[in-house]
Amino acid sequence: MRALVYRGFNDLRWEEVETPVIGPEEILVRVRACGLCSTDVWKAMYHEAKPGMVLGHEVSGEVAETGSNVSSLTVGDRVAVFHRAECGACYYCKHGDETLCSEYRQQSIFPGAFAEYIRVAPRLVGKSVIRIPDEMTYEEATMIEPTACCVRAAAKIGIAPGDSVLIIGDGPMALLNAQVSKTAGALVILSGHHDHRVETAVKLGADYAFNSNKTNLRMNVLELTGGRGADVAIVAVSSTEAVQESLKLVREGGKICVFGDFRDVPQPSLSLDLKPVVHSSVSLLGSWGCSTKDYHAAFNLIKTGRVRVMDMITHRFPLDKFMDALKVFLGKKCIKIILHP
Repeated sequence: MRALVYRGFNDLRWEEVETPVIGPEEILVRVRACGLCSTDVWKAMYHEAKPGMVLGHEVSGEVAETGSNVSSLTVGDRVAVFHRAECGACYYCKHGDETLCSEYRQQSIFPGAFAEYIRVAPRLVGKSVIRIPDEMTYEEATMIEPTACCVRAAAKIGIAPGDSVLIIGDGPMALLNAQVSKTAGALVILSGHHDHRVETAVKLGADYAFNSNKTNLRMNVLELTGGRGADVAIVAVSSTEAVQESLKLVREGGKICVFGDFRDVPQPSLSLDLKPVVHSSVSLLGSWGCSTKDYHAAFNLIKTGRVRVMDMITHRFPLDKFMDALKVFLGKKCIKIILHP
């Protein structure tokens, strides 16, 4: 088979590699679509990927082969594959911190989803592979994993019906956070820097969206929340400045979720004014990744149309044109890019 092999940043090659051989409790999936995630870009840009590695994890495809002990899936099944699975029994899993489980952090699809085929490890087959209905496209199915990360954030921060939620950022994860917050019954306000993304946020259901380079965000938030500030702020961008600003945009007793992955770009040290945390009872927490439960919940949100992902897909590339896709990604003229082998 062929796969996109990392040799170095600006050097990812569409090469011939060995097709994975599956064991009795594994499956082989023919990749039909894979999302381009900022995590993949970060690993490539900052040399966290090892030469010879195949990246990619937001994946859907068709079951091409099943192990002799696999009875839950058959050849030809259309599936979405979550690349992680928690054990469900360790200290962290029992405390609702599945993303801290040691099994969760192990690689479980091989070689990586930027390939024609992937081998799915046994512990994923029963938990992390979902048959998708005929009416769901492979492209939609790639969006289950990023949506699930937003489902987890909404649950951790405790969004309730009637809450005002401010999303800071306008990338694909911000737009998904806006939609998931809306499904929880919140009034959703989004702040970004790119007009086309801000406009898309409104089309996807955000109640209000602003280009904060062109308007006074604090004034708008206060006006929309009775002068209190937002009940919840989700910082869906890797910006220390945005985290600082969020403390001024939530109400007393409000909550802030740091969602942006600060591995994406080098950041200065974060110095926070902790007076609002202490004297105004503002809560600050982080959210990363998702559990298999979140993944199944996200699947249902997309299947029922409560989260609309097709309107976010702006570009499609064959995997052998990955460098072209990367240029578009870095130029921020896109929203979501999907790759096809």
